[in-house]
Amino acid sequence: MSFLSPLFLFAVAAIGLPLIIHLLNLKRPQKVAFSTLAFFKELQKTTIRKIKIKRYLLLFVRLLAIASLALVLSRPFLPPGLGGGNTKSAALNVILLDNSISMGRIGEKGPLFEQAKEIITALEGSSKEIDRFIFQTTNGEEQFASVIGHSQLLGRIESVTISDGGNYTEERLKSIIKILEDSPYENKRIFLVTDGQMSQLIGLNEIESIPRTISTTLFNLGDVAVQNTVISSLETSSNMIGVGLPVILSVEIRNQSEIPVANQFVTLEFEGNIVGQYSVSLTANTSQTYNFEVIPSEIGTSGGRISLEGDEFVADNSMFFTIQVPASREILWVTDTNRVPGRLSYTQLVLDASNQSNAQLTYQKIGIDEFGSIGIENFEAIIFDGIRSIPEFGFERLQNYVQNGGGIVIFPSEQSDIASYNNFLNLYNAGEFIGVVGDYASFNPIASGNEFQEDHPIFTELFDAEENEEIRITKPEIFYYYRFLPSGSPGGFNVISLNTGDPMIREKRFGDGRIIISTIGTDPGWSNFGLKPLFAPFYYRSLLYVASSAQGGLVEHTLGKSFAWQGNMNPQDLIISVGEDEIIPEVRNSSVGIEVNYPAINWEPGFVTLSNQQKEIRIAVNMDRSESEFISINEDVLLQSELNIRMVNTLEIAEEALNNEILASGFGREIWQWFMWAGLFFLIVESLISAFYKTETSGG
Repeated sequence: MSFLSPLFLFAVAAIGLPLIIHLLNLKRPQKVAFSTLAFFKELQKTTIRKIKIKRYLLLFVRLLAIASLALVLSRPFLPPGLGGGNTKSAALNVILLDNSISMGRIGEKGPLFEQAKEIITALEGSSKEIDRFIFQTTNGEEQFASVIGHSQLLGRIESVTISDGGNYTEERLKSIIKILEDSPYENKRIFLVTDGQMSQLIGLNEIESIPRTISTTLFNLGDVAVQNTVISSLETSSNMIGVGLPVILSVEIRNQSEIPVANQFVTLEFEGNIVGQYSVSLTANTSQTYNFEVIPSEIGTSGGRISLEGDEFVADNSMFFTIQVPASREILWVTDTNRVPGRLSYTQLVLDASNQSNAQLTYQKIGIDEFGSIGIENFEAIIFDGIRSIPEFGFERLQNYVQNGGGIVIFPSEQSDIASYNNFLNLYNAGEFIGVVGDYASFNPIASGNEFQEDHPIFTELFDAEENEEIRITKPEIFYYYRFLPSGSPGGFNVISLNTGDPMIREKRFGDGRIIISTIGTDPGWSNFGLKPLFAPFYYRSLLYVASSAQGGLVEHTLGKSFAWQGNMNPQDLIISVGEDEIIPEVRNSSVGIEVNYPAINWEPGFVTLSNQQKEIRIAVNMDRSESEFISINEDVLLQSELNIRMVNTLEIAEEALNNEILASGFGREIWQWFMWAGLFFLIVESLISAFYKTETSGG
């Protein structure tokens, strides 16, 4: 038996105190004859004997209780061969090493990654010769999964490196547990060596349990303060991306540390050219946004990179991005085949004009009776123009369509079934129509559009005005409209409001897509909006807006997750290109076209290309930005997870104590609980002796 805290063994000396007190009490007093007490000479010898026995029993029990307390404080454990189970059988020891970027930091005891390797080496040295190992890492490609011996383990420790290929701690630990459960080894142990970052270990909450038969120890290398500036987000000024159209890329830089920074630089490269550079100075835990203007020069994918210079922690100083520029956006125009023949629709005029000017929109016109037989996933946006009701058989398909990035524009009919429209809008929690105002085709103005959300992307660059110059818009007059009551859910706002306070044009975002709801139709019986200069560009840009990606053309895959892409693409001969490697992914049909899936475990930051013989899409690949947030996990998180994991904080203990912890972490078995219960038992026995052991005799 050995001890983790042998210094407390000095407390065993405390058992001498009751013994000394007892010996002092053995000094016999001088006998003095006293005649009146002569009858005590008849005291039975058995009574004296019982008193002595009680004293010796109490002394013995108290000595044992004190010794047990001293042993509890010294934390005894049984070394290999005495720790339970078959002492002659081999153990299977699984070592899971955290090789995330945060392990590249330097702590008080040196580089964290080197400390981790030293702990693993010590674990190997503390094991029996017949023991076997599985060595695995948390990040990047799964390199090792086989059972190996001592020399192979030491070789793999030397060859392993830090990886930015994504965090798989949860998946790897689940796999390890399954392997150990199915293993024939009687002694099974897991050792997780990590710096304890929340980004790495938060997934432990998803693990239901670790069997009690598996000893699990987490070696936490401790929190390390380091200055780290990160690229925390990237956004576009508009989702309407096109060739020759300027786009503002807003890059947020954040100082994640308590240390102020100055004279750092953020640079943006686009299509191989440096677009701009800013000097970065930030106080502790603050952020700032820097704007760069880029102009895509061709249809397809344009790529770039954002980089930081001067940052102390360099592993996360790059971020890749791509902007998708479509050749055109396909619009599905759905009308009512029973509409009055010859009735003018402004939709026709706008779409025809866009085609003649080589704009970015092309369209297909169908009747509502054809809607059920057409693949809506082939279109970026759908216009419901003047239909009396929206068919319920298409509700689920349309909801999935919008959820996955599609856009819908609704222009009502003067004979609309309000209940049908409201049933459809309830799917998106957008609101409801509550009645009509005015008379159709009366040409008597009852309201006007008087409030425009000028900063909305639809209006961007529509007005040629200087900064702070008031924009004057000829207000459309409304003859007839449906009153619309918006819901209180987020993601909805008026693009144009009427002077009555009712919406005229309202947007509701849902998932990755959006819906534009108009309370007026597209023929002259509703308003004179079609005669105003604003109408045609507003209508065209509204269609372009809903038909554009909600991410503004930015497409990104985050490492640590399975690659998933949805869209309209021919699945035949579809491949993913990663560097010089070509991968055939899993592809299946869906309501939005096709779904492409691939584990992506061996990917690193950069770009991948999804292509077939007709189309090519390049996608940026980046680390999960939470890996740059150095937040240490609290031991309470492990306790709340109800996992059978013992945590050892290596930063808080000396080297000798750490070696003892390594010995006891699984290769030995702590038995201080035995002595704790023994001490309680002896105290209970002492109380029982004092209460029930009687020394008196009954005399006749």
